[in-house]
Amino acid sequence: MRALWFLALLPVGLLAYATRASAGTAPTNPFIVLGVDGMEVSVIADLAAKGQMPNITALKARGVSTTLATDYGAASPVVWTTVATGMNKEVHGITNFEVATDDGTVPVSSTLRKVAAIWNMVSLANRKVLVLGWWGSWPAESVNGRIVTDRATKSVPDRVSPSDWDATFAADLKTASRTEFPRDDDAGGEDRMVQHFMKKGAAEGYDLIVGYIHGPDLVSHKYWKYYRPEGFPALDPAKTKAYADMIPGKYRATDAVVGQVVAAMPKNTNFILISDHGFGPLPEEFVKVSLDIDALLVKVGLATKSGSNIDFSKTKVYNYGSAGFQMQKKLRYAMKGRENGGTVTTETKAAVKAEVSKALAEVTYTSGKPVFSLRDAKPLEVEKGADLVVDVLPTEPSKELRFRGTSITGLVQDVVEHSGGHGWLPPGVFIAAGPDIDPKANLSGIRIHDITPTVLYGMGLPVAQDFNGKAYEQLYTSAFRSTHPKQGIGTYGKAGSGQATQSKQTDEEMLEQLRALGYIQ
Repeated sequence: MRALWFLALLPVGLLAYATRASAGTAPTNPFIVLGVDGMEVSVIADLAAKGQMPNITALKARGVSTTLATDYGAASPVVWTTVATGMNKEVHGITNFEVATDDGTVPVSSTLRKVAAIWNMVSLANRKVLVLGWWGSWPAESVNGRIVTDRATKSVPDRVSPSDWDATFAADLKTASRTEFPRDDDAGGEDRMVQHFMKKGAAEGYDLIVGYIHGPDLVSHKYWKYYRPEGFPALDPAKTKAYADMIPGKYRATDAVVGQVVAAMPKNTNFILISDHGFGPLPEEFVKVSLDIDALLVKVGLATKSGSNIDFSKTKVYNYGSAGFQMQKKLRYAMKGRENGGTVTTETKAAVKAEVSKALAEVTYTSGKPVFSLRDAKPLEVEKGADLVVDVLPTEPSKELRFRGTSITGLVQDVVEHSGGHGWLPPGVFIAAGPDIDPKANLSGIRIHDITPTVLYGMGLPVAQDFNGKAYEQLYTSAFRSTHPKQGIGTYGKAGSGQATQSKQTDEEMLEQLRALGYIQ
């Protein structure tokens, strides 16, 4: 279990300041913040009109609702870290879904985050927190309360905090109801976990609970055309019948979570529901092939691994930071003097490229159509470290490939049709209700950067001057604002090592989940 590492990196006196400042304000009510990935305002409206969103409708009726402006290509780990820190991605350090390391590509982890998250900030003031499934929260940090990380359904160290809660957590998780999230694909298991512990935690006296539900985003990427078929001609009637309820089902499940949590929480609790972005139809449907390029390079004789590490002395090219779900794979030569043991030189690069091109051309779909197209990296790709780029061609995708006519399986993890997306940055959802929330609040312009400072203000805690977001004080009633003047503080300091934490046991599992996201990088 990692210690309270962020305390050692705080400016001198900040802990005392935060505790003293919070103690000097009038008492505040608890907060619950539920984040839902990809929840679209218009879908809520459609389903509410059919009576399928009773709990979210009730929340809106007694509170305030608006849209939440997003950023950063609506890339989930970047956006949710911004929500949790109040900082730009350049400051908090989470800039993509994954990070390249000497041992290959791994998903983002909490140690990459360079600044404190809201659960760290609230812990400083001796307030009790519960964190559930937040993106990039593994390995679990020590807080004044509990953390259930985004890898808590896996058998990995530090999946929950405190560590001595692990056995009880695992036993408790087995009792979670399968009613609302019955499917284990499309994040069913993870969302069921968050539902279970958020409902329990709502009655356990936490000052702040933050939880994250993933499923609506996943199904919206894959099944949008079956929910809103306009503009998608010649749909398969059997698939339409099978998949038409995939999106509404996830929304109804999320609405049920809202109802269960509201019923369990004390009446003096402030509840905020947000989503990181909205959704809509893609201008043109496309097929995404999730493919393990590392394993393929080994299979065709272009790379060699010693255990999980690349043996550069026997490698021509290797994958450089490209996730499986990305349709463009960045490759680097194993250059002499650059890679440890590399043998490729400036004089031999052309011959190596020709060898790579020949080997990849011999990989086909079962129909004989090509899988790959090789090209030199463009200037911007070169700046990011690539020498060559392999484009994956979804000409006739299947999970079976052929190499020199022989069938090979296990390289293609998923083939997904994508009809929904959010590349144009449609805004997310913001709904708030509670004893301190002003139903008539004007929240025009509120952004993902503003959530942490706004919640901190509502908890009577200092708002840092170095936040890239601001506290929307107008969210709260005049009575609250009159008794809770905003407190400022310079910074909550730095945090984290800036290095990825790896788990060979689950990194590939996490990357495989990312392959189905549908984000276009």
